[in-house]
Amino acid sequence: MQFSNEVRSQNSNIYLLITLSAMAAFAPLVTDMYLPALPALSGFFHTSASMIQMTISTSMLGIAVGQLFFGPVSDKLGRKRPLFASFVLYLLATVGCIFSPNTITLIAFRLLQGLGAAGGLVLARSIAADLFPGKDLLKFLALMAAVQGIAPIAAPVAGGALLLVTDWKGIFITLGLLGMLIMIVSFYLKESLPNNKRINVSAFSTFSFFVPVLKNRLLMLYVVLLSFSTAVMFAYIASSPFIFQEHYGVSPMAYSGIFAVNAVALMIGNFLSAKLKNPHKTLKYSITGLFCFSLFTSATLLLNSGIYVCCVSLFFTLMFAGAIFPLATNFALDLEQKFRGTASAVLGAMTFLIGGAVMPLAGIGNILLSTAAVITLCATFAGGTFLIIKKSW
Repeated sequence: MQFSNEVRSQNSNIYLLITLSAMAAFAPLVTDMYLPALPALSGFFHTSASMIQMTISTSMLGIAVGQLFFGPVSDKLGRKRPLFASFVLYLLATVGCIFSPNTITLIAFRLLQGLGAAGGLVLARSIAADLFPGKDLLKFLALMAAVQGIAPIAAPVAGGALLLVTDWKGIFITLGLLGMLIMIVSFYLKESLPNNKRINVSAFSTFSFFVPVLKNRLLMLYVVLLSFSTAVMFAYIASSPFIFQEHYGVSPMAYSGIFAVNAVALMIGNFLSAKLKNPHKTLKYSITGLFCFSLFTSATLLLNSGIYVCCVSLFFTLMFAGAIFPLATNFALDLEQKFRGTASAVLGAMTFLIGGAVMPLAGIGNILLSTAAVITLCATFAGGTFLIIKKSW
């Protein structure tokens, strides 16, 4: 605790909040900024919507695998060195995306871009867990999620605005510049994991840290709960450009506005999870709300309801999902004190693996039908997992 207080005195809470949130925001930046360009990318490369959605899925696969690497390695080497290695990889991969001549090459570089982005995501959580205990960690994670929520609001709006003056390559240039800026800001972070708390084993042996984490049944149940709750959001992210732009006929800029409003719903959920006094009851009500509104959203898609009904339903679905994210993360990380970097890696990796798996499914065949099916299944799995967790309370 003394070390944590010392680091926090060198890095103010405001600086930590902004910097760690920006690091964690790599994921929504990588996935969301170029969403308005997906239909245009499909035309540019003369390929299907499902194939273009693979550029999202592979980046999410990279984010998942990258967390499994950077998390355990940071338990051995500290947080800063792996963090800057991830920044370098991210920037190089972004250059590769810009100069991709075809879809396959873009998919490959998106995988590497996700690997690089994973470092900021997993290490932001690990650094927060190093510095903040118990309820302070829950409050900080919720504030982080709320600040981080600016990224999915700003990213698609910025992407839509950029498309007015440039093409998809301009969006990736912007992503590269933002990554460089965040890397410079994070240079002033103080190391949060002192030498006496690092795991003194060989680099290869760090991957044995997964064993005690994976054996922690309750922790893994929270991981599954978080993963399927997040998968509801990822299914929406993957299919929303095609649903709103092609089915409802809105412009890329109007779609960006719709996406921004729904991102506000996530922020409201994050905020409420931090303010309500009973985390267990809040999680219970949030899971119930997510399940009910996921069913309602699926019904609006299947019944081809108007755009306003669809938007309202999605707003409340994402609001309840936003409340779940910091709660499930806090409950999971609180169950692992020794291998927190590894636990954070498992938490993030599973979230993005499941999310990456469902995204192409939401684009198969009739996109309204497939999206409704994916959202319903994911919400059902999340609800079922919660019922198992509740018994441990």
